Amino acid sequence: MTYDLYSFRHIIVLSSSFEPVNRPEITQVRGQLTLSDQSVLHVRENYIIATGWIDYSYHWQSATHQFIHRWDNAHPVPILETSPHHQHIGSEENVQPAEPMTLEKVLAFIASQLAHPLTSD
Repeated sequence: MTYDLYSFRHIIVLSSSFEPVNRPEITQVRGQLTLSDQSVLHVRENYIIATGWIDYSYHWQSATHQFIHRWDNAHPVPILETSPHHQHIGSEENVQPAEPMTLEKVLAFIASQLAHPLTSD
């Protein structure tokens, strides 16, 4: 899988290679992006060849390794109608519904957050 990150060049300052690893049952893509505020987005996508399912995790953390947000579908969350798609907002414990995500959707969300950061009073 290749990614066209050009439209997010204003927020990405460093990118790993995202080189796919092909195995008999899956193709796995892992990488990370360092963003303009020095936060980091860790990306993991597993393409299950037999079913076409994409197992993903997009984990966003601050430059000091503080949890910001994670989107994933790695396990079912029976209490959520969007299960297995869900997100963790601000902490592992704060699990919320989420639509199926892609790297492009995650980067669009992050770009909006970086453009309009939340301020604490």
